[in-house]
Amino acid sequence: MPIFNLNRDHLQRNLTAFGQWGFLLCMVFLVTGCSTPGGKNVSGDLDPFKYSADADSLSLESYEALPEAEKESRKIEAARWMHRFEKEKHPNDRIRALGNAAGLAPDDPAVWLKQAHLRRWLGNYLKTVDCLDSAAAAVRNYQPGVHTWSKREMQRRTALARAWVHYDRGEWQLGLEWARAARQVSPTDSSVRQIYGLLAGHSGMRSEAEDLADDLGRVEDGHSDINWIKASYRMSTNQYRQAFNLIMDLHPNRTHQAECWREMGEIAEYLEEFSRAGRWYDESFSALPFRSNNGLVSYHHSRLKPGSKGSWQKVWLAFDRHYVTGSFSAFTSLAFERFQETEVAEEKDFWAGQVVNATGILLRKEMDVAWAYRARGLVFSYVGKSERGLRDLKQATWLLAREGQKDSEVEAALGHLYLNLENHVQALEHLHVAVELNPLGASVWRDLGLALIMSEQPKDAEVALTRALRLDPVSATSWYNRGLLYLHQNDFKRAVPDLEKAATLAPDNEEVIQLLQKAQQLERQNRR
Repeated sequence: MPIFNLNRDHLQRNLTAFGQWGFLLCMVFLVTGCSTPGGKNVSGDLDPFKYSADADSLSLESYEALPEAEKESRKIEAARWMHRFEKEKHPNDRIRALGNAAGLAPDDPAVWLKQAHLRRWLGNYLKTVDCLDSAAAAVRNYQPGVHTWSKREMQRRTALARAWVHYDRGEWQLGLEWARAARQVSPTDSSVRQIYGLLAGHSGMRSEAEDLADDLGRVEDGHSDINWIKASYRMSTNQYRQAFNLIMDLHPNRTHQAECWREMGEIAEYLEEFSRAGRWYDESFSALPFRSNNGLVSYHHSRLKPGSKGSWQKVWLAFDRHYVTGSFSAFTSLAFERFQETEVAEEKDFWAGQVVNATGILLRKEMDVAWAYRARGLVFSYVGKSERGLRDLKQATWLLAREGQKDSEVEAALGHLYLNLENHVQALEHLHVAVELNPLGASVWRDLGLALIMSEQPKDAEVALTRALRLDPVSATSWYNRGLLYLHQNDFKRAVPDLEKAATLAPDNEEVIQLLQKAQQLERQNRR
């Protein structure tokens, strides 16, 4: 990305009217975005799984158009891959085998559902949804007698898988819609009742959640889902201590143990029962539905909300990239840390997407809310989504203020965003706070200098830009803007050296070179 983005025609037109503040303000504002790259897309899905049969993969429509003999041949080959899937232990090898089988014979929803199950636990949400979409399409074209399971069973399994994906993401209402769909197909099925009760509880539907839990109790005393469902309703009404009391002695003994232990850990973490949360996250890891834990990496990491090392929590990642289980707050903190540290564009995009996705889940679950807004707002600011960044950062500022806190990075980012929106009044408000909180931040002093120029306070602007240069003497932007300031004041002896320094640091920027040449010309004329 070029450091400066100046329009040459605009530059030439305004150099003729050099004595006006309007020119300088316009020129300076054009470089306010230089310290933060923009225009990145908050997305990215770096899939570690490589299929070995990609060239043979077909869409369902293309597959259905094949001659029957070719379809049969592909089914035989797909069956071989399914046999390999059953034998493999490593998640990578298992999902590769499933991907090959699905690509060869995409009409079997069971293969797509197995792949969605693995991908869900490997934390790859987008690929999970793709697999479930393919499973739904295959169910619509389902031919009775051709596959092992009935069409109704496929419908139930697909709806259940969708419900659990939305449960993972805290999308309670969306999950409830799919749980209702599964309930229409199989109203008495225990797995359907389980997820329906949990989602109803999290949606604040007390009567439905408690009635379902009581029904389970009448059928089987001691069923672990009873208190889990009741606790989910308490969480929806912020009664976390009551939820904790319900699950404190719980030992999940049914399907989805990993999810139950994980939610127990979240309840304990919310209440700052950090030691117990860590033990329950360990139980969640032990209950993962994998034959092998190869490819999983564990961390003991700080949570998103700052705290002592005693508050750090465990989190497990698949292939060191995707969340599997453990503290979601710790995962979000880790993802944000990696986003900030990496300089590789593709990696930066990936971790930006992970932060935005993770903070959305935390916000829906109402966990570490202020810090989730902070992290997401800072990412949005970086990628050039100014309006969304402003909304999140303003919300973070308001929530932190309620706790008597101010954050220098948030204040600096807000000041920078307001500068980009040409609102120097509000920019100054936040930048003054930012430099007070962090007087060693060169970029904050640089932005403050620009805001002061825009508010026609040249002396204070010079002080701020000089401070920025002491802290970061290789900032072409700071040299350029201070040179512009001196140029406006007809102080050519100081303007030319500053612009020469900017040109040295940004030798490929024609606008900087052009302005330097103009300044040198004016200096020569002034000597005559």
